[in-house]
Amino acid sequence: MNQTVQVARNASGTQRTERIEARASALLTDCRRAFHAFGELDELAENLRILSLNAELAAGRAGDKGRAVRALTQYTRELVNRLAQIRGEMNQQRTRTDALSIQIEDELKQLREVEISHGNDSTAFADLMRSLVEKLETLSTNVEDLSRRAHGVEEVVSQSDSIATNIAIEAAAAGVHEKEFRTVSDTMRRYVDDLRKMIDEASDSVRRALEKSESLRRLGVENLQDLRR
Repeated sequence: MNQTVQVARNASGTQRTERIEARASALLTDCRRAFHAFGELDELAENLRILSLNAELAAGRAGDKGRAVRALTQYTRELVNRLAQIRGEMNQQRTRTDALSIQIEDELKQLREVEISHGNDSTAFADLMRSLVEKLETLSTNVEDLSRRAHGVEEVVSQSDSIATNIAIEAAAAGVHEKEFRTVSDTMRRYVDDLRKMIDEASDSVRRALEKSESLRRLGVENLQDLRR
């Protein structure tokens, strides 16, 4: 009877290990897709920075009629700095996530080898599972941080869109400078659209990663609790 129970327990543990492996792989894929979606953030931020500088020069030429546009372009540079900060944080986070993914994949491989040679009720298996769960929890935290940074980019997009609208309004009253200001507004709106597409693509991956990370974390904890029984 005890042997039957042990066999059933081993089979259940094996299935859970396989589920952890499959879900970890899917989660890491979503993380990579999200980071990849933000791959052109540096270029778009630089385009916005150059546009703001050119717009400020145009505002200077317009004198009093360009005063409001000058203020708006200065605010645009603040948003560009915010994007640069977010991008820098994302680069660091991507490096941490890549390193963590290598460690997780390595521990999953070790877990499988220990399971085959010693079974999933051995001390070595329990120690590896405990270490793996800690790394999965760290990965879950990384995904949450990525979600917050994606939200930060969304806020910049919304504010940049408002600036483009306000510059268009100022252009209507700028007389001979209307065409120049309207070009600035139209160009900024084009960059905003590119940022919005980037966010839409990344947000989908981030949302899936958040769902998977929580599910994966729970599965790892359940596996640990099973081993302690």
